[in-house]
Amino acid sequence: MATPTSSALTAPSPTPPLSLQVTSVDDLARLARVFAASGLFGRNGNQETQVAECAIRLMAGMEAGFSPFASATGVHIINGRPAFSSNLLAQAVRRHPDYDYRVMEKSAKVCRIRFLFRGEILGTEQFTIDMAERAGLLKNPTWRSYPEAMLFSRALTAGMRTHCPDALGGHTAYTPDEIGGEVVAVSVAEAPAAPQADPVQQAQQVCDAAGLTADGLIAFCLMVSSGKIAALADLPAETLDRIVQRGISPDTVAKCNPAPAAEPDPDPEPDPIDDELPAAWSA
Repeated sequence: MATPTSSALTAPSPTPPLSLQVTSVDDLARLARVFAASGLFGRNGNQETQVAECAIRLMAGMEAGFSPFASATGVHIINGRPAFSSNLLAQAVRRHPDYDYRVMEKSAKVCRIRFLFRGEILGTEQFTIDMAERAGLLKNPTWRSYPEAMLFSRALTAGMRTHCPDALGGHTAYTPDEIGGEVVAVSVAEAPAAPQADPVQQAQQVCDAAGLTADGLIAFCLMVSSGKIAALADLPAETLDRIVQRGISPDTVAKCNPAPAAEPDPDPEPDPIDDELPAAWSA
């Protein structure tokens, strides 16, 4: 029996996105020459030097997992060291299978970023405008014009170096201005933050996991508030955050939980018989 021929139109296969493969030094050199000849790095200067620098940018960026074009435009060689735009650094953390970050606070005065490993809190990094002033960074007009972006950049790189140093494939997280390059403010497209659990709920989970009983929790709250507060929900936000980040030690749990009541003797000895009658009965 012949198979009927379908008259339905078959949808064409989608065109795969352009993928530049660099598998040899020759590939790298050809790609670097294309970027240099395009004027991407300007028309002035020695083109061979531009080709060499572009090749190094490509190598550093591709080792960190970025595409050739992102590497050519977002990686900079400053004093012989690779530096990355804050946009690339944010991508490196977000796309890593284990790491992530949440912007807890971002303003012209402070940026505070929490770093996560598989959903668990690694720690929080912050950079403030006072810290920037002490470091002499506010002399630069870019810092004065874009303090929010610059504070984010510094908090991000400091946190990456502390909490996820391997997110760049072995490279250290620095932006160009941190190692003597030109200061460039980059607007980072932040992915929507995942809904954050209620701080009280998070602290309660930590207390439960540590083994605090209901009475022990009251004693713990009184201890951390110097006897002023007996309920977890009434503790200040910074205290709740400290509980979540640091946890509760077994020694603290043992100190706060009431001592268990002594179990009754399953086979008590009978009370000895008192042969002496009460004085009122002896008459």
